[in-house]
Amino acid sequence: MNKTHKALTTLAVVLIGLGTMTLAPKSGMAADPFKDFYDRNCVPEAQKAGLSKSEAQQGCTCTVNSLKKKYSTQAFATLLTKHRSGDAAATRTLRAYGETCFDKILDDLLFEN
Repeated sequence: MNKTHKALTTLAVVLIGLGTMTLAPKSGMAADPFKDFYDRNCVPEAQKAGLSKSEAQQGCTCTVNSLKKKYSTQAFATLLTKHRSGDAAATRTLRAYGETCFDKILDDLLFEN
């Protein structure tokens, strides 16, 4: 194999590797686990529980903002992965953050003027 052929082969391998790295977030968990949680878990589950889309979004925005104050992106990604694989402690943690936010929404609904 001559030097030119070897250099082109190496370049092709590097470019393929870079292409795989840039496509990787699309195939697995989203690049932003907070947004992924909001879109795939929080809002749909709140709506299934009977809240309107607007109420669900309001509660989930509050929940995600609270989680962002406590967790780095990587730490939250780990927590979310544990929750999705059935870890009860991770689910309790996420639920605890949401309770405060959703309690306020439910209070507002119950005691509207």
